[in-house]
Amino acid sequence: MLSTLFTSRRKQHTLVQVVTALGGFSIVDRVCESTTHVVSGGHRRTLNILLGIARGCWILSFEWILWCLEQRQWIPEEPYELSDQFPAAQICRLQRHLSAGEHQQDLFQGQPAMFVSQHSQPPAQSLVELIQICGGEVCKCVRQADSVTHLKRLSYDNYNLE
Repeated sequence: MLSTLFTSRRKQHTLVQVVTALGGFSIVDRVCESTTHVVSGGHRRTLNILLGIARGCWILSFEWILWCLEQRQWIPEEPYELSDQFPAAQICRLQRHLSAGEHQQDLFQGQPAMFVSQHSQPPAQSLVELIQICGGEVCKCVRQADSVTHLKRLSYDNYNLE
């Protein structure tokens, strides 16, 4: 399953054409458990990129799609992996490949619970998913949370909770 990150309708249209012609993939707007490839139209750090890295997906440049179109077949992903921009992408992908069962990152494992505001951007549900995929815990009460930037519990008086 391919997830895409395009702002350009032209790039999105090209991707649809390639997937339709070559088959083997379906296209989704948001990275999910069955996503294997994330194709990026740029080098921006987006929620889909972070979810793709955490889930061990291929994080690929749009050039991969263009070369697949030219070759009229799916070609090897390695030369088009955005590992220079996102160094963890290759590491997490290899971990996913080597794991026999469900893939789980441990970036936040053993860390105190984190609070995610319902008014956050990206949406709270997506941030909670990312934290949990990375082995973290989320709490529903800000008084139980810790500050990620300070790596310790801080007074909640300084937080904007609205």
